[in-house]
Amino acid sequence: MSLLGRQVAVAGIGYSDLSRGDAPDPRMLTLQSCHAAIADAGIAATDIDGIFEYLHADRESPRTMWLQRVLGIPNLNAYADLFATGPSGLGPPMAAVAAVGSGVCEMAIAYRTLPQREGNNGGIAAPPTSLAGPEQFTGVYGHTAGILANYALKKRRRMHEFGTPAQDYGQIALSARRWAALNERAVQRAPLTMEDYLSSRTIIDPLLLLDCDYPVNGSCAVIVTTAERAADLPGTPVLVDAMAWGTGAGADFVFADDLLYGGSIDCSRRIWELSDYTVADLDLAGIYDGFTHLPISWIEALGVCGFGEFGDWVDDGRSIGPGGVLPLNTSGGMLAEGRVQGIGLLAEAVEQLRGDCGARQVPDAHVAVVAGGGSNDCGALVVHSG
Repeated sequence: MSLLGRQVAVAGIGYSDLSRGDAPDPRMLTLQSCHAAIADAGIAATDIDGIFEYLHADRESPRTMWLQRVLGIPNLNAYADLFATGPSGLGPPMAAVAAVGSGVCEMAIAYRTLPQREGNNGGIAAPPTSLAGPEQFTGVYGHTAGILANYALKKRRRMHEFGTPAQDYGQIALSARRWAALNERAVQRAPLTMEDYLSSRTIIDPLLLLDCDYPVNGSCAVIVTTAERAADLPGTPVLVDAMAWGTGAGADFVFADDLLYGGSIDCSRRIWELSDYTVADLDLAGIYDGFTHLPISWIEALGVCGFGEFGDWVDDGRSIGPGGVLPLNTSGGMLAEGRVQGIGLLAEAVEQLRGDCGARQVPDAHVAVVAGGGSNDCGALVVHSG
């Protein structure tokens, strides 16, 4: 990677159990995923000298120094609790890549822990009786539901600008289920039809229930180290080729200049400037699918197809499903595997590039792009099998 002093690799990945309807302790989920990643990498916990995690509420995820204590790590040379900015769960491994690549630390663990209760953004509530700050300019139009309202507006805007039919969004949801059916870890594996998608409950018109990711109790962790160190470990390392962030102009979740693409266009332009690969080299993609709008926008921003051309390119879902020209979110993504945010998409890309995905394995997979966020919070990595 041209901007870093050392070549970086993902040397281990780990998941906790994924569940719904119960309330496991987030600390136990974190330990489960981190122990699994440490074992996968073939290292000792005391080899770790960097820890990075992301949270957007106060109690959903244990902090870095808690993990340091319980793992018995004597000192951290790099650490960060990333709060509410950046590309969500993809942020911690990106921070780990930057820290290792710059020489600040040698072996970092990055994790995202997310209880189901923190993923449930919907609900019926009485309207506010008073408004202050930016909400005084949005609440008068009914925009008091935060992220759900914002993505309903993005979906409506795309439908208006490009004439995008609802079925295009449905292709993202249907493909997620096709992939999840091949993933024993996935929580939502039942087949889905276009009729199921179109008839699902309206959350905020035109946003449907099946446009939204599937909240679970879960945690995912990855181990990041130098390519040189990874080569001496027992597992198969996956190398980081390029990394980029993007906010877009007018960087704001509601008032940004570009409601449809946010920072994904600038992030995509930067990632291809830095990468030794091109769009044509991609064997698969892991794209943040908190809402079906996001993979559509990223696919266009990355240059896979032209702006507004996703509907033709996706070919009734064949392009992104098993055997497609660009397999998308082959674990089922957050729509079907479960919502551990973007770090799970990176873990899946690593599994694919190692050739460890069994029934859902993409043949001859060597290069992947993983992208997170989709408003003023974009980030992406290009990874390869070396």
